[in-house]
Amino acid sequence: MENNNEMKINKLPAKTWYWLRMNDTALNWNPDMAGCSVKIDGGKEADKQASDFDGIETGAGRDADVLFAQQAAGSVLVADETNKGQTVHVLINGTGANGSSGYAYVQADAGSDMTVIETFGENAEGGSLAFRTRFNIEKDAHIRLVQIFMQGENTTILNDVGSECAENGQLDVLQIFIGKGNLYNGVRTELIGKRASTNMDIGYLGQKKQVIDINLVVNHIGKKTNCNIQVDGTLKDAAEKIFRGSIDFKTGSSDSKGAETENVLLLGDDVVNKTIPLILCAEENVEGSHGATIGELDEDTLFYFASRGIDMETAEDMMTKGKMEVLYRKIQDENTEKLVEKQLAEVMEYDRQEL
Repeated sequence: MENNNEMKINKLPAKTWYWLRMNDTALNWNPDMAGCSVKIDGGKEADKQASDFDGIETGAGRDADVLFAQQAAGSVLVADETNKGQTVHVLINGTGANGSSGYAYVQADAGSDMTVIETFGENAEGGSLAFRTRFNIEKDAHIRLVQIFMQGENTTILNDVGSECAENGQLDVLQIFIGKGNLYNGVRTELIGKRASTNMDIGYLGQKKQVIDINLVVNHIGKKTNCNIQVDGTLKDAAEKIFRGSIDFKTGSSDSKGAETENVLLLGDDVVNKTIPLILCAEENVEGSHGATIGELDEDTLFYFASRGIDMETAEDMMTKGKMEVLYRKIQDENTEKLVEKQLAEVMEYDRQEL
């Protein structure tokens, strides 16, 4: 790829663990990209421009702005009383090996309710794809974002999400990583208004030499705000994964609560797993918790399967599929669930092929 620029993305809000090189990710990317393919089924065009969302910070960070400054393709939608409860489908595909970028922004008016399902296709030509999603969530509005990543083995995706939630505003995020290529994922949520909230469920399957880089940042700004982050994943072969999960209680966010948990199943001798659960606090009367469970299948579990004539490889596949199935059943869209189920089977079969 020509004319590559190095960006620092997915930065921790507070630097730590310098020697592990986990404070951010250096990523080479060509900013001279074409617009990607963005097909939207449903939705209503907003009376706003993409530039109206420039003030909303995102998980990847400001270094990534250059990727969306010129040729990015996308739309600005509105959620209001006329389309309350609607589900909008967004199909995203790269447009070639030289790289492409796009966006989907949503203005969620007061009292609105919308589900946005973004599906990232395989992109047979490979290359890089950068996509940014932003939400301005006003009082009493609810947005549910579902993202399904099915990129091919020669594709690298940078997924960048940002949102601001006013009083009683709520953002729910469900992300399922079942692609074959590398994924860099950043999500940042500003809980500005009183009782604003966010819930995030993320599931990933890393295999072969895949790289998965996740950065979640939740800023508690208003009083009585709430966040809950649950991440479940499986790493196989020589896959590499880093998870940064930051909950930041700002001054004035009294009576707020935040919790984050990650569970990682390690099924390869050469996997690399890094997890940083981080809680920052500038307010006294708050509740924050974090934790991580990382390990292999224990002997009791393997004995249970063996006693029923199930070998280790099959047992590992069953555990992996079970973890993902719990998540994709939450999609609440029959066609998308079937698509994920089919893709998961394909990826697990792909993993059995030699490195």
